[in-house]
Amino acid sequence: MLAIWKGKGWVVPAIFLAAFADVQLFVDYFMGEGFYSDNRWVKVMALVAVAILVGVIGCLFNNRDGVIHVDSETGKKTKSPAHTLLFLPIEVWAVIVPFIFLSVDYFNAEQESKSLTYLEKPRVNDIYGVDFSKIFKNEDPTYKYGTMVVVSVNLNVIEVQSSTHAYDGKSGIRKDIYNGKAKEAFYYADEVTPFNVRETIKFYDDGAIFSVNRK
Repeated sequence: MLAIWKGKGWVVPAIFLAAFADVQLFVDYFMGEGFYSDNRWVKVMALVAVAILVGVIGCLFNNRDGVIHVDSETGKKTKSPAHTLLFLPIEVWAVIVPFIFLSVDYFNAEQESKSLTYLEKPRVNDIYGVDFSKIFKNEDPTYKYGTMVVVSVNLNVIEVQSSTHAYDGKSGIRKDIYNGKAKEAFYYADEVTPFNVRETIKFYDDGAIFSVNRK
């Protein structure tokens, strides 16, 4: 069986997960609900602080407990870490985790910026991944994820058709968009619904629209 960690390598996920959960609860408690998620600088500061903590702990543990090996021919001494996660010393994860986090955060920010640009300047055939229950009344609370396609644009007013297909998760919608099924005319009902651009942007802010796709 593959050993995921050696020694106290388990402290890496434990510290990062516990710290982020506690920081979010702490910040939202004193600054108001949603403050943590709405302010990127808070996340970055928390990430840096936790990364420094993990780095210091890793260095202390591995300097104290590292195993010294002596080459029988040259007599050269090498020290291998006693505490690792996925074969990497604890202190290395103080760099890897922030890099992954910041990369994902940058990608998400770019996607959000692109989506908002598409919503502000809609085009015919734009496809929105939506939660119908947050847009229309009396929608199925379980099978609520579908798509809307823009069929006309007139100044700040768009007309959309809603999909006849609905799923209980977003993955079904993403799959239909990816394989082109959501681009077909048969995928949508004939009924047309008008919205203004301000409404669609608010839908996005509220999570009713969760993706915007353009050819």
